[in-house]
Amino acid sequence: MCISDSLRTRSGIPIALRKSQSPLKILCVLLLLIISLSGCSRQHGVATDHVPKTESAIIVVPGYYGTRLVREADRSVVFISLTQALFGRQSLTLPVPELGFKGTIDLQPDGILDEVRVVPLLYSIDVYGSLLDRLRVSNQRSGEVIPFTYDWRGDLMEAVRSLDVLIRRLRGEGKKDISIVAHSMGGLIVSYYLRYGVQNIDTAVETWKGAEEFKRVVLVGVPFLGAMKSFRNMNYGATFGWNSSLLSYEAYASFPASYYLLPVADSDELLTPELKPLHGVIRNAGQWRQSGWGLLRNTEDFPNDIVERRASYTSFWLHRSQRFLDLLQEPQSTPSQKHPSLMYLYAKGTATLAKGVWTGNQGGQGIDSLFFDNSDLAGTESPGKFPTVYADGDGTVTVSSAWLPAAYRRAFQTTIRDYEVGHTELVTTPDIQDDIIRFLGPR
Repeated sequence: MCISDSLRTRSGIPIALRKSQSPLKILCVLLLLIISLSGCSRQHGVATDHVPKTESAIIVVPGYYGTRLVREADRSVVFISLTQALFGRQSLTLPVPELGFKGTIDLQPDGILDEVRVVPLLYSIDVYGSLLDRLRVSNQRSGEVIPFTYDWRGDLMEAVRSLDVLIRRLRGEGKKDISIVAHSMGGLIVSYYLRYGVQNIDTAVETWKGAEEFKRVVLVGVPFLGAMKSFRNMNYGATFGWNSSLLSYEAYASFPASYYLLPVADSDELLTPELKPLHGVIRNAGQWRQSGWGLLRNTEDFPNDIVERRASYTSFWLHRSQRFLDLLQEPQSTPSQKHPSLMYLYAKGTATLAKGVWTGNQGGQGIDSLFFDNSDLAGTESPGKFPTVYADGDGTVTVSSAWLPAAYRRAFQTTIRDYEVGHTELVTTPDIQDDIIRFLGPR
């Protein structure tokens, strides 16, 4: 689940709400939210000692927002709980003291985000729960299904290394047949691991070492060229329920993962009000400082040393994440010694934010010089004046960003399929789950 600002119920009702929605609509959805979060939420954990030893395993890697986050102090749920969604003021901002953040807390991941029951047996919000359940049923005779839990806010390379630790453990337990299913940002993690293993980004060379670990690989809705919604949220934030603090622009911009999801290459394009394309602006660290984007917004009252550290932090993650994404797009130079089967799934048919309009820093407008959708225009002198540019995609990732890089198509025995569903529905739709299960084969 990659940077989708709303989790949709099986009836299509979103949890996350925008300020522009009507009070009546907000009230109705929040009533459903109260019911949902007062129910029970199932937990999917890693297999325990009570599970018989088997020789196969399927690892499921979720995307952005894909795991619950709990307080380290008392393990109470922060992302996402009823209290936080309706009345909370807590932020998910990473605790980086030298950047001048206030009110941060230490959080840790606590299981994959599976589902939240709304009305038992009748109504629930499905995220990864049904996929995990169906994979377990198909794999129950010969293997385990293991959700890979990681902090989706952090550096993707930390997740790459954690994935390798898990695989080493499974090999030590005698697992000879390991397959993997990765959704959205989780697909970026797995794609890097397949091609470069755990090598440092700065010195990585193509080895396909990670590909040797798997028999079958399923990648789903991967933002290989980023997503404009990440840039939008790093400047405007997103609202969950009534909580606009949880995922504020400062929180988003503090997450290293957000930089890995910023548009890159051909996707890095903004428009002038006259619709003239401007390329390479989003990945320009100097422009963030000049325009007051992300962590450099509203820094007038900060000491100069904090402003400098925020600028350095922004520049570091912009360059590091671009290097990561560039490595995924590199032409193939080394043939893979093994050729595991790869299924790649993506979606089309939904208008997806692809560009924003940038007026520059005219008249000291600051962040108001960026526009992405109608809610961003609220309160401006000319609401509706600037266009919003969409492209075909799944509502979060455009088709052009989701296209599997050529090196992966050549290195694997590849099957590519497209569907007309939303980004989250790529892993919750039964027919698509059937395709994944058939590809993974009898266990």
